[in-house]
Amino acid sequence: DTQIKIRGFRIEPTEIETVLTTHPHITQATLSTHLDHHNTPQLSAYVVATDPELAPQDVRLWLRTLLPDHMVPAFVVLLDRLPLTPNGKIDKRALPAPQAVLKAGGRTPRTPLEQQVHTYFADVLNTSAPLSIDDSFFDHGGHSLLAARLTNRISTTLGVTLTLRDVFQHPTPATLAQRIETLRQSAPRAPGRPRPALRRRTPDTERISS
Repeated sequence: DTQIKIRGFRIEPTEIETVLTTHPHITQATLSTHLDHHNTPQLSAYVVATDPELAPQDVRLWLRTLLPDHMVPAFVVLLDRLPLTPNGKIDKRALPAPQAVLKAGGRTPRTPLEQQVHTYFADVLNTSAPLSIDDSFFDHGGHSLLAARLTNRISTTLGVTLTLRDVFQHPTPATLAQRIETLRQSAPRAPGRPRPALRRRTPDTERISS
């Protein structure tokens, strides 16, 4: 039985591997599982690609058009070759940890809003891997449940209403900060409190006051 259980769903890894190898630039693929910092099982895909410009996020976006969310690996790791055992089988124990291959460096937050969003990304992902404002939430192990936690935290603290679609369409701290700024600018302004109407004085009221 090669099935694995991810977030309550039973998954057959070979099904995902088969889909991965239908990508025009992927020649080999294998799947592995690991526990993230929340002790939640996550899927990692290791692929050999013919296009050196192929990005992990592009692979994940492509998979989302073919597979349900729970079958899309949290990490896609590009390798020059898959490690093999002396018998010629894929040596999954020799696969690198997905966090270890994330590239260091990248842009740091440039505005207070980007800094806040960047902090929320790091807290929700609970990762020690380097995270720039251009790194995708989903390339660092994010999934729909963590995305819901992220939207709830941002909506509560920054006073905007984010949806899961916002995170999927704007998955980096830089792009999500831009989305938040757009939502702030388009939000209707609260109407000011009306001034109390002035009472007109009549001759009768003037007599009384005198």
